[in-house]
Amino acid sequence: MSSRPPAPAPRPLPTAPVAPPPPAGPPDPGSSDLLHEARERRLGLFFACGTALLWGLLAIAMKVATDDGIAVIPIVWFRFAFSFLGVAAFVTWRSRGRLKILAKPPPLALVAAVLLTINYIGYLEGLERTTPTNAQILIQLAPLMLALIGIFLFKERMTRRQGLGVAVALVGFALFAWDKHQAASLGGADLTSGNLIIVGGAAAWALYAAAQKLLVMRGIAPQDLNVIFYAVPTVLLLPLVDWSAFVGISGGMWLVMLFLGANTLLGYGFLGEAFKRLPAWQVSLIITLNPLITLAVMRALEPLDPAWLPADHVGAVGYLAALLVVGGVGWVLYWARARRR
Repeated sequence: MSSRPPAPAPRPLPTAPVAPPPPAGPPDPGSSDLLHEARERRLGLFFACGTALLWGLLAIAMKVATDDGIAVIPIVWFRFAFSFLGVAAFVTWRSRGRLKILAKPPPLALVAAVLLTINYIGYLEGLERTTPTNAQILIQLAPLMLALIGIFLFKERMTRRQGLGVAVALVGFALFAWDKHQAASLGGADLTSGNLIIVGGAAAWALYAAAQKLLVMRGIAPQDLNVIFYAVPTVLLLPLVDWSAFVGISGGMWLVMLFLGANTLLGYGFLGEAFKRLPAWQVSLIITLNPLITLAVMRALEPLDPAWLPADHVGAVGYLAALLVVGGVGWVLYWARARRR
């Protein structure tokens, strides 16, 4: 019996070649742009809210300083001098040559600096005669005045909706003034002179802001303008400062003074950073909330009754009036944004 040869092994079936995995490509630029945009927006909201918070606390701190016996001019000079040193140091660190603008400043910038000085003095003089919430509400006349200046100077047109916002804000101003005068009649204090001074300070700020806008339209960087705006009052008020006002100040009051200086520097610094990251109308809307912050802080501190807290009675009508003022100003700013689209 013959043996058979072994059967040949079956041939393996051909398999399709396996393609190598595609190389990892660069990350989607669209997603990174969205993340960057979201991060910048969060930073912008942080800076805008920080500005509103700083300015909401500012009136309370300044009233504490004046009630302690520090005169208006030394406080205003200290705020400008502190801010000038801070801005000058920052500008010098970034580019030393930018301080050359002080050698030959634009004449309009000098006028704007004087107007800003009047605003600071007028606001603090009025605050000394009234209360923090009263000053914060009345100073909201400034953006409304600026809107009116824009109609005549920049040929901007006010819509009916913006006119409605102005009307609502004016009703709020009238109601708040009535509420404060009711309180004044009970306490025996006359707020008329303080209110008029604050209104004058608001007008000075509106003219200053219009001049600043003209200067920025000419291509001058806002940081360079701030150097002028802080330097001029520092020099201008120097002969008027009563240096004895700084003698014998307690440690706690020096902390208040440092807060006032840092508030000016950081408030406008935060404002500039917010404008870089958010539309101007959004920043303006957030900043208009600062009177409500003042009202809320004063209300929260009342039960604690600290010795340094200034007296500030606001009735139910006053709170309603504050909402009308803030809402009316915000309405004007919102529809200014919608019209520019």
